[in-house]
Amino acid sequence: MMNWSIAKKLSGVALTLIGLAVVVDIMIAVFIGRGAIAAETAGCYLTDAMLVGFHCQGFWASGIVSAWLNLPTWGIYGLIFAPYSFKAALLAVLVWLPVAVFIVASRKVAQHA
Repeated sequence: MMNWSIAKKLSGVALTLIGLAVVVDIMIAVFIGRGAIAAETAGCYLTDAMLVGFHCQGFWASGIVSAWLNLPTWGIYGLIFAPYSFKAALLAVLVWLPVAVFIVASRKVAQHA
């Protein structure tokens, strides 16, 4: 038996992280802009080569931060390119799964309350 209240809390945390990524993405787009930064500089910037994305460099967690910043874009691009790519379909499922779990868990918790 699944504990729906724990599933709701965990999916809520995931949705909060994705929402925070959207806020940081907007801040990067507004305050830093697009285009590569100097090689010796640490930070993140917006890329727009074919598709919009975010890239970070110059610090030890740059790969993890880049992946986190691109979660919202993967949610959109994954849906668009899912029919053509298994990887895109998998990314779309991983990004949208917390939304589905949160909705189902919220309804289950409300039924048992």
